[in-house]
Amino acid sequence: MILSRRGPAFALSLMAALVVGCRGEAPTAMPVAPREMPAQTAYMGVIATPAPVAASAVPSVPSVVAADASLVAAAYPEALEQARAASAAVEAVTLVPSPSPARAAAPAVQPIPRVVGARARVIDRGPTTEKRVALTFDAGADRGYAEQILNTLRAANVRASFGMTGQWAEANPDLLRRMVAEGHQLINHTQSHDSFTGFSTGRAPKPAAARARELQLTEEAVQRIGGVSTKPYFRPPYGDLDATVSEDVYAQGYEVVAMWTVDSQGWNGLSRAGIETRCLRAAAPGAVYVFHVGSSSQDGPALAGIIEGLRGQGYQMGTLDWLLRT
Repeated sequence: MILSRRGPAFALSLMAALVVGCRGEAPTAMPVAPREMPAQTAYMGVIATPAPVAASAVPSVPSVVAADASLVAAAYPEALEQARAASAAVEAVTLVPSPSPARAAAPAVQPIPRVVGARARVIDRGPTTEKRVALTFDAGADRGYAEQILNTLRAANVRASFGMTGQWAEANPDLLRRMVAEGHQLINHTQSHDSFTGFSTGRAPKPAAARARELQLTEEAVQRIGGVSTKPYFRPPYGDLDATVSEDVYAQGYEVVAMWTVDSQGWNGLSRAGIETRCLRAAAPGAVYVFHVGSSSQDGPALAGIIEGLRGQGYQMGTLDWLLRT
């Protein structure tokens, strides 16, 4: 009887305690901070969307060139200025999203290890006071005047250097083999002629792994087709260069970044006569000339007059390797 009389009162007390307890333990709704999705980045037509990251989790990254400017300023000041402009727009860290647990993750491309202070030597002229110059031609567009250039060089008994892209090598294997057979030097000019720093193309700098891939594809094509190596010479597309490029190419076995002293400006629409005049006036001991084989430049038609004019001034001509070793 006592239990039956206390039952309702005890039940009411227990229900009240539960209600109060549940109210006290109910989670408080927290405001969700808005997340800002970083801009997409594009490389070679493939778009990768980074994972959303809180602003506090992203460390501040100083400009690469600003940190290492003194290392290349003396070697090539114009390239340094280009690199500064390119780096100004690239100040964020891109994080790769974690792979979904539902599918196997693709093997990650490992970054190229860097050795502090290990950088390729940047050259824009040869170390000589004698009347010797190097003739270099970049082959990265169409077949153009390549055959005419080779005919002119053979007739004049002059060897030259060719900055070779992997794509051009694959498209013109006969000309590459002829270059090798006739004693010309080949320089790695990347696979696709895409800027490593992004300065001339308006894109973000290529990461180290992508730069390594560009070099490796070209080297493989040249070795397979011509049986020779492009190492240790590298010519950057557009002349775009900064300290990280010098580090990354050195890590791949390229010890010399081949710049130039005299740009023919044929690519910029200068006439045949204008190219000849410009190149002959700029002649100096140790000068490195840069021409292009493409049909949009009149460098090919101007070459015979340039060779004749340089010889008239007492100059010897040869490859970049020849110039640096004599």
